[in-house]
Amino acid sequence: MEDSRKPWYQTTYLWGQVNLTEDDPEKCDLSLWKEYWKQCKIEGVIINCGGIVRYYQSEFAYQYKAATLGDRDYFGEWNKAAREAGLKVIARMDSNCTSREMYDKYPSWYCRSIEGDPILVQGRYVTCVNGGYYQSFLPKVFREIISKYSPEGFADNSWAGLGSQTICYCQNCREKFRARYGRELPEKVDWKDPDYRKWVRWNYDIRIENWLYFNQVTQDYGGRDCRWFGMINADPFQTGGRFYDIRRLIQNAEFIFCDHQSRDKIGGFEQNAVGGKLLHMASDENIIIAESMAHYYKGIRTFRLASGEKQEIRKWMLSGISGGISPWYHFVGGRALDCRKLSASVDIFHWHKSVRKYLTNRTNIANVGIVWNQETSIYYRRGASIEKSAYPWYGITQALSEAGIAFVPIHADDIDKYSERLQTLVLPNLAIMNKEQAESIVRWIEQGKHLIISGETGCYDEEGEWVGGQFLYDKLGLTILPEKLGVSEADEDSWLVYDKHNYMRLQDKEHPIFRLLQGTELLPLGGTVQRNSSTGVLTVLATYIPPFPIYPPEFAWIREESGEAVIYAGSLRSGSRVVYLAADLDRCYAKFQLPDHQRLLQGVLEWCAGNNYPVKVEAQAHVDLSIYEQEDCYILHLLNLAGCRVPLGTLRENLPIGPVGIRLGEDIKVARVHSECNHEDYPISQTLRGQEIILPVLREQELLILHKP
Repeated sequence: MEDSRKPWYQTTYLWGQVNLTEDDPEKCDLSLWKEYWKQCKIEGVIINCGGIVRYYQSEFAYQYKAATLGDRDYFGEWNKAAREAGLKVIARMDSNCTSREMYDKYPSWYCRSIEGDPILVQGRYVTCVNGGYYQSFLPKVFREIISKYSPEGFADNSWAGLGSQTICYCQNCREKFRARYGRELPEKVDWKDPDYRKWVRWNYDIRIENWLYFNQVTQDYGGRDCRWFGMINADPFQTGGRFYDIRRLIQNAEFIFCDHQSRDKIGGFEQNAVGGKLLHMASDENIIIAESMAHYYKGIRTFRLASGEKQEIRKWMLSGISGGISPWYHFVGGRALDCRKLSASVDIFHWHKSVRKYLTNRTNIANVGIVWNQETSIYYRRGASIEKSAYPWYGITQALSEAGIAFVPIHADDIDKYSERLQTLVLPNLAIMNKEQAESIVRWIEQGKHLIISGETGCYDEEGEWVGGQFLYDKLGLTILPEKLGVSEADEDSWLVYDKHNYMRLQDKEHPIFRLLQGTELLPLGGTVQRNSSTGVLTVLATYIPPFPIYPPEFAWIREESGEAVIYAGSLRSGSRVVYLAADLDRCYAKFQLPDHQRLLQGVLEWCAGNNYPVKVEAQAHVDLSIYEQEDCYILHLLNLAGCRVPLGTLRENLPIGPVGIRLGEDIKVARVHSECNHEDYPISQTLRGQEIILPVLREQELLILHKP
């Protein structure tokens, strides 16, 4: 009864989508999907409606319609079937490109090159976010759809328009930019040009304005709960060029549609749990986040009509659920020529519904925070966000996930907001920090809390200009210099080109940071080192060995040792343990996957955090951990990622592992441990290290409920 009084975006968790293709009005069997809705027990559907292709009869005849639509109201047919099934209906838009017919009628709505020519993508004309298509036409389409069908709301696949690599020179953009800055549009993409940087920042503001405007329009026409929720991606580093400022878009959102359909070439399956937590912590911990999860084959090559590998689909879905994401199956084409995809996840939807009370209304209690912000991905190294921002982020998140250590992604503006529940912060090459963000880090270490920073963290201003980060580093007795030692970012690897063949010399190999690296006094690096100097507040634990020939093998001997520090560690007077990684170990691990780099990053975190976590997993293979608390219990979600380092899209098997140990922190008091996967109870053992739970075997996943006394 309580849910019936809440709006749909607070009660609808299980979603389904068949992304209709133009031939579906002729060839799709809707009855198949009506039955599939029942099988999956979904609660809402996303149905193609308008935009790039419309599936209904519109008063705007120049809005391109599906090639086989004819006189049918295909959206109306799906809408009626969904309503009869008791489902919530979201009208899917794709507001980006149009046909020539609309361009000829309203040429001022479209993006232009500097020569004045329309910008085309795959033969379609790209609409400008500042033009009449967005500001006038789409609101009329929303009103038409609402008046005909009364959908609960709207999703929009391509609402953000052109990215940062293409400047629109239409008259609307020229006039609005001139009015804002008193300047002409930049002539080309050039990060050195202050006008280009103004143009980038201006475009982020425009997307925020349009996001709010569309929501206001749909509410004006359809009532308070008729919402336009667009779509976003959960990765702040690979969406920088699309003008998504994630936190600004969602900080006051009441629901999120996330278009992050599968893992990519950089991140593993744990990436989905990280993304879910990132969105929750940047918006609201109890907001519903529905994510489009691809059931088609999405690998190094993508085949939209073929089924994805079952375990590839399931691992991604279960990882997202562990991060607080609600499942949303996504198929392309209604004909289902490859029916294998239909059986991939039905049981996951059932299971999610059966344990919903443990997947909602909970608090993430991980005490390690990984800090991010959008500015670093946009303005730092300008256009090289993957290499310089994404790789360090993925390196540290992968390393900690593999270590069985739970963590939460925290936006740099939210450090004070979450400081009471956190003990250790990691800033993986967070190059750009504004004054307020840097001040929050200083307050952090003055409170005696622990800090890991790497590379050029805090060394650039909000425009991406070098400032050196003295405000932060003065507290650590460090000076960070703009010069680097070591390898370039080029990917060439040859025995005859040996500039990647550099190392680290361990100065104190007995230090706990090197606990997992016993038996060696040097470690491979293969990356760069930020030059620095120190007043001695922190201790040098490792130094730099420059590259030397590796072929023929007789020449593979160390020629010199620079003495340049690559790892600092120490305790401040406040009690704060601090590690500074001048070597880009986080970037190198994500890119090259050297096990020694993971062992070192794990050791850094364990020493810095004092091995003090609410919960830690210990296993012989990769187990990703998420931990939450409700009033009467703790919730542990374990995902078995053993054997998952396979090429994108190709995971075939789930490999059960065991035993898996779960070590509980001193503050975690438990009376009973119950599994919501196999419905067994597990005993709690008291050991010299504290309370432990042993799982004899971990199959795909485990959801453990630790009931409080």
